[in-house]
Amino acid sequence: MRGPLAYALGIAALVIALSACAPAAPDPTPTPTAAFGTEEEAFAAAEATYRAYVDALNARRADPSALPDPMDFLIGDALEAEIDTHQLLTQSHVMIVGPSRLASFHGESTSSEYTEVVAVVCLDSTEARVIDESGADVTPADREPTIALESTFLKTDSELLISKSAVAEGKQC
Repeated sequence: MRGPLAYALGIAALVIALSACAPAAPDPTPTPTAAFGTEEEAFAAAEATYRAYVDALNARRADPSALPDPMDFLIGDALEAEIDTHQLLTQSHVMIVGPSRLASFHGESTSSEYTEVVAVVCLDSTEARVIDESGADVTPADREPTIALESTFLKTDSELLISKSAVAEGKQC
């Protein structure tokens, strides 16, 4: 009996040893699904993205090294516009101080798979000021304190990002 038992134990040891060298089974990959289950979920995610963007923008105004970078929430035209605005402010030797806040958010439309969301956001910049390098307030006197913006959000692999944002013609806050 020693022969077959020893043989079986030897095979078992060999299988265990070889399995330790085998590559691990790959992690299962999820089946692609729609970005959101409902239009309401898509609008809620877009609003959360915009609120996080405004929070990051306000934090960056208070502390230039604050994270996350507001640009992390932007893509496409919105990112290019933010870069252009930053360059214009730098060249003009002015900066924006004080917070803005999201006064309201109204979902307007979504694509059929909820990968694109369009909303009108009302941004209240009552407390934000344009300051020149001497510290003087040069905020335009005729600036509207709250503006309506039509914002488009695109679904990336893991999140919604703001892809466009422009004054919403004919919309009021």
